[in-house]
Amino acid sequence: MCSISGIILKDDEEDPSSSKGKLKEHLLNIMKILKHRGPDASGVMFDDEVIYFKEFQDISIDFNKSNRLGLGHNRLAIVGSASQPIPNEDESIWVICNGEIYNYYELMDDLQDRHDFNSDTDSEVILHCYEEEILYELDGEYAYCIYDKHENKIVLGRDTFGVKPLFYIDNKKYFAFASEKKALWYLLTSIDKMSFEESYNYPIMSLNPNSQLIYDLDDNKYFIEENIQKIRMDYLNVSGDSGIVDYEVCKRELEEALWNSVSKRVRGLDKVGIIFSGGVDSTLIAKMASEYCDVVLYSVGLEESEDILYAERASKDLGLELRKKIISREEYEDYLLNVTYAIDDIDLIKLSVGIPIYAASEMAKEDNIKVVLSGQGADELFGGYNRYNRILDNKGEEELKKILYNDLMNIHKVNLERDDHCTMANSVELRIPFLDKSVVEVGLSLPIKYKINKNERKIILRDLAKEYIPNYIANRPKKAAQYGSGSEKMIYSIARSYDYPKKKINKFFKEVLFEKLYALYGIG
Repeated sequence: MCSISGIILKDDEEDPSSSKGKLKEHLLNIMKILKHRGPDASGVMFDDEVIYFKEFQDISIDFNKSNRLGLGHNRLAIVGSASQPIPNEDESIWVICNGEIYNYYELMDDLQDRHDFNSDTDSEVILHCYEEEILYELDGEYAYCIYDKHENKIVLGRDTFGVKPLFYIDNKKYFAFASEKKALWYLLTSIDKMSFEESYNYPIMSLNPNSQLIYDLDDNKYFIEENIQKIRMDYLNVSGDSGIVDYEVCKRELEEALWNSVSKRVRGLDKVGIIFSGGVDSTLIAKMASEYCDVVLYSVGLEESEDILYAERASKDLGLELRKKIISREEYEDYLLNVTYAIDDIDLIKLSVGIPIYAASEMAKEDNIKVVLSGQGADELFGGYNRYNRILDNKGEEELKKILYNDLMNIHKVNLERDDHCTMANSVELRIPFLDKSVVEVGLSLPIKYKINKNERKIILRDLAKEYIPNYIANRPKKAAQYGSGSEKMIYSIARSYDYPKKKINKFFKEVLFEKLYALYGIG
């Protein structure tokens, strides 16, 4: 996991000097803002010049030379030892990547007869897949930028479900992209001279998952290709909800897909962390991961909160190490501000869910664990939320199918970008087994009746989980993280301490939290 960023300055006939002389300064400042995502090494590319360095004070750059293109990478070392940007054999194509390619060994085997691999990192395979026009074969959680010097274009890509973020802006002066909005806010205040509030409210775009943005450096125009990888909804050859495929067959297919998903996400690791609530999703993932490597469970909440109580019992019964964080009232206000800065958003649900994730990854960092897993995505795949029952009752199975699909395809905006930012704020990479392409395709192919009925939700997943974890966990009713941890309750308490009642929480966010955020950024 890393950060990627880039700036393309456009020709400006009215102002020939433009911002080209300051491109290096701007890019380096962006990279400093994003350094928490990649503390181990950095690399930059200014037009044809490539520089690798460890610390920013070590870099030697000629700031008097103007540049049009700048690409930046901060590296969190997990796989391999190569710094980025990485070139192909003749240095005509370069790549920077944030994320992991899980099938890079298999792709290397297929490509090594036609290409030389000069590094031991998974990101290099992206280059050769691009050359062979098989980027759709990538299996992973990633966001990348490819610079094709021969075609004079930039290609931005994002993984199938948007586990890894990628934001961009396009205006008259420049095109820029980055792993987090805060880096682009800096450009809006520095180049466009916006106030912090103006930059915060600027419509920064997020590249959709399973898409590529192709930017023509000659014409300063781009277009977007959607649906790079096809998502099957007939994985089990199920036609509608007729139940052609036997329930046990479906369960075994789901089981195999989950095992494969977990195994590829912990391959080569001695220890991983689990964002752990004591619910069925995270507990099943924890149990499976423990068969391949050591795991540490990280649970966060108020004293005697439901998540803490379940986590303590489950960890003891499963024989897995648990680290818990009981957040005090005094600490919660600090966490609230830290998470607001991390996620680049002020939203009650995102903040109340983000605080436990942030604190859990903070503990993982203390333990020198760089990779954590979570159970994110299971509710959207298997019908875990109470509102799905209401949809089923009022609108029927076909409408519920559409809602589940749409929720899954929009999970990057609702959950994934928040979760990524909370973990990466502590230089910890989040991997999500339930959003493996095969798991998703099995899940989408299941008849609704195998997932949910009037009385039960996540039927097939809970049934499978009972083969691996205690029944009291497998049957535990869904409790949203903001309630199970007590986080939302505490945010309301903090607002009340500033004389803002519950019904004026948004006013508290605007008048208190936003001002604290502005002071934290120190720009505008």
